[in-house]
Amino acid sequence: MTGVLEFGALLANLMDRRVLDSAALSAAAGADPTELRAVLDGRVPTGQLLRGLAPVLGLHAADLFVLSRQPVPDDLTPVTRNPHWSVSPVVHNTMVMPAENRRPLLDAIRAQPLVRREGRGGIDRPHHRYEPGFGAVLLELAHSRNLRWTCTAKALYAVTDGRVYRAASTIGGVGRGAVEATPELVAGFAGVLGIPAPDLAAVGGMRLPDDLPPLHSRAADVAAVIWEARRLTTAQLEEVDLTSHHLAGR
Repeated sequence: MTGVLEFGALLANLMDRRVLDSAALSAAAGADPTELRAVLDGRVPTGQLLRGLAPVLGLHAADLFVLSRQPVPDDLTPVTRNPHWSVSPVVHNTMVMPAENRRPLLDAIRAQPLVRREGRGGIDRPHHRYEPGFGAVLLELAHSRNLRWTCTAKALYAVTDGRVYRAASTIGGVGRGAVEATPELVAGFAGVLGIPAPDLAAVGGMRLPDDLPPLHSRAADVAAVIWEARRLTTAQLEEVDLTSHHLAGR
């Protein structure tokens, strides 16, 4: 299994891709330039720095905590820990609904009132914990979106237009390092997570080949639905499911 790039090296890679030097990044993120240089040299970043860097890099703060191998703070976790919570039906409806209905679906998700989080949300079960490695990072990023193995497998199938068809247990094997994170699989995860594929590949020190088939044209919409839905309770998700069913004309 491919190793994981240290956060300082990964940050330097992300800066290169965005044509940002340390002075420009620290200014935009409201960070101390000395602190940023220390992180680039290998120091563990503070939570405040990660939150400041996220919007400048175009990434979610929760993802930066995962990429720096730090626990995601409670306030950045999904709202619910209900094991029956599943966004898969909404993902399916997103794939089959008319293109003009995808924006109303996102609007309906965002219109749901924010529920006050009581403690830590998201996934926290023994079989969802992994030894350090690139596969573990991929699964932790998925879990930060409240995606369990089955939901992740279905989302991968959707965004890759059916090319990545894996059992839930195989997805778990990726997290445990028993299943190789191939370039096609990493590109699929990038589509599900809404993270640029070169950025995600860089986490594992991987360069994706130029001849990988493109993701489904609706991959970006699916990633947006998955991310926005992570703040919904089970009851709210059921409402959104009904809305997506209607918008899909089913």
